[in-house]
Amino acid sequence: MPAYRAIRRDAAAFMRRSGELLSLFLLCVLFIAGAAAGTVLGASVPGGAEDVLSGGGAVYGTESFLGLLFSCAKYHLMVLLFSTSLFGLLLIPAAVAFRGFVLACTAACIASAYPDKGAVLTIVVLGLPSALTLPGLFILAFEGMGFSSRLTASYLRRPVPAGRSRGENRLAAVGLMLILAAAVERFLVPQLVRLLI
Repeated sequence: MPAYRAIRRDAAAFMRRSGELLSLFLLCVLFIAGAAAGTVLGASVPGGAEDVLSGGGAVYGTESFLGLLFSCAKYHLMVLLFSTSLFGLLLIPAAVAFRGFVLACTAACIASAYPDKGAVLTIVVLGLPSALTLPGLFILAFEGMGFSSRLTASYLRRPVPAGRSRGENRLAAVGLMLILAAAVERFLVPQLVRLLI
């Protein structure tokens, strides 16, 4: 009988890991699909980069650190809000796909507006902050989908999927990544843009 329990426990762990891998794979596929759509649309919009790079090194719509922090965190906050919803399993992947769309659309606009320096400008303006914000977004989306699935299962009176360990450390890491991304946008990116344009 103990062997049966061990096999059952291993099968449950395998199913949980498979579900986690499937949800992470789904998030990645939807982000890439959104990015592909954004690239196609952004490359076809003439003059779209003026909204992003207004000149004089003013890269983003705000110069305050709190404004830049909110700009970095807006998709993360959206995912946190959606994770408390019964529809979070649908809304969170849609938010990740939309983030991919917006990021790629902006990158395509910059690259098409500045043919000789577009790739470097895109890496500076979007790539540097995104290297910090995107991993945090995927962490929150993955955790949020798990929370939303447990919330939905509880609402439907189904067996609640086993939760993972508490995520305070992951949440603190995401917060630190967002603060660092806002600092990069505030102190590093405008100087680099002034050198390039």
